Order: sequence, then structure tokens, then C-alpha cells
Amino acid sequence: MDRANGDAGVNELTKKESRQTGRYKKVCVTDPDASMATNGRNRRLEPAYKQHAAVDDLRGVIVDVEVTTGETNEGQAVIDAAAATTGREVKIVTADAGYAYGKVYGDPERRGIDPVIPAKAEPIRSAVPLRRFRYDAKHDLLRCPRGKILRPTRRVKARDCSLCSLAALCLSKGRANKAVVVSDDHPALLRARRRRLRWSEEDRRLYQRHRWRSEGFHGEAKTWHGLARAVRRGLGNMRIQALLTAAAINLKRLAAALLSLFVRVRCFVTGGMWLSTPATRPCSPMSTAIAA
Repeated sequence: MDRANGDAGVNELTKKESRQTGRYKKVCVTDPDASMATNGRNRRLEPAYKQHAAVDDLRGVIVDVEVTTGETNEGQAVIDAAAATTGREVKIVTADAGYAYGKVYGDPERRGIDPVIPAKAEPIRSAVPLRRFRYDAKHDLLRCPRGKILRPTRRVKARDCSLCSLAALCLSKGRANKAVVVSDDHPALLRARRRRLRWSEEDRRLYQRHRWRSEGFHGEAKTWHGLARAVRRGLGNMRIQALLTAAAINLKRLAAALLSLFVRVRCFVTGGMWLSTPATRPCSPMSTAIAA
């Protein structure tokens, strides 16, 4: 009886979401918290979670970890948690191209944070792509290649599109007028794309550090600590696994820092002599004293 009621609830939820998206959504019955996702077109759908982590740029310490479902792409909550944990204001945020969405750029801009995220090129799925529509952020309207104005609350009249010379290329099959989807933070996305074309040396340096510092943590957690697979089902259990993994990696960072401090102190005391201790290197008394 309970199982039948559970299946009925899942089916009702699936039907509700299908009415919103226009298609049925696959749900994992053994782990409803997980999202059915894949990282490649040639791979089958699997239950998935996503881990968002805030990593300190100087020492590589994991400041905060958040686990969401596989459908969540933004990580604004991690920024707030990192600021609360460190007690310091976040000024620059780096992320990979998987976060290159308008809402991810817009939220940090409104809070005075500089997002260094490589913007992806606009996907071209039509002969008349979105970039040919000029967006006016001040009046919140679009102007089509033939000068017609598209407003958020009004549809373009069918006769306007039927007389257009680009109607055969612009309109989808079976459509009589044009509908364009623009997010609320579309201006922030356009600014990010323009900025990406003229990144400064500092922007490139920060992103290169992100690739080995932040993405290196994810690779280490998956390869050496088993975070590539969930140990238990459920979002709460996945968060516990991610937090324990981050704690283990932070302990490794702490051990490395203590070893480095011990080596520097010993090198200073011995007057810069060569030490055969592992993970050490020759040093001079002056440079060691300054570093200490």
C-alpha cells in the first residue's frame, strides 16, 4: 500500500513537471533527490548530484562545500557561505565555463563582485540567431534584423512576420510569429562576452590559477577520495560525504603546511645546510629568516 502511494506521488509529480516543460521527465525511483543527468551525448542518464566548492586561492584550503541536484548550475549560495566562514568580503570569483549563465554573472555584479568566468559563445541553432536581435537594456526590448520591436508582454503580429523576407529562415516550422527567450540578466551575459574578448593578463592569470587550484581539488577528491561515486543515497548523505572529503583534504593541506614550517625552522637553525628530509630543498639563512 505504501509503495503504491509512493509510485502514485512520483507519477503525479512527473505529470506536473511535464505540463510545465512540455515533455515527461525521468525520475530515479530509488533516489528521488538525485537528478537524471549525463556528461555526454553518447552516455546514458544516471542519477547525479553536483558539488559546489569555494577554495582559497592562496593555500588551496576548501572554505565551503555545497551539494545540489544535477540540474543546478549556479553557486551563489557558496559565495555567501564563504564570506560568512572567513569573515572577509569576497571581491573576485572565478569559475569554469559551466557557470557561464546570465544569472551567474548578474548576481555577483549586483553585489560588487568581479566574476572572472569565461563566457561561452552563443549556440547557433537557427539561421537567424539571437545575436542578430539588438537588445535595448534601458527599455527592455529587442529589435529584430528587419527593425520590428519585440516587447516582453506583447507578441509580434503574425502579419508582420509573414511579410518579412527572413520569415522562411527566422520562423520555426509551424509558427506564424517569432518568440525569443531572454533572461533577466541577459545584459550581464552580453557584457561578459564582450569582456572575454579583451581579457587582461591579470584575468588570464586568475583563471589559470583557478584551473589548477579549484579544479585540481575536484580532481583530487574524485580520484583519491572516491567522490566520483555517491556512497549512500539521498541529498543529505551526499552532503555528509562531500564535507568529510573536504575535511580530509584540508587535513592534508594542514600537514603539508606544518611540515613546511618545520623544515624552514630547522633550515634556519642549522644555518642553511642541506637537509635530507623529504620534500625539502637547499636554502640560505637570509632567505629562510625573511620567509619565517
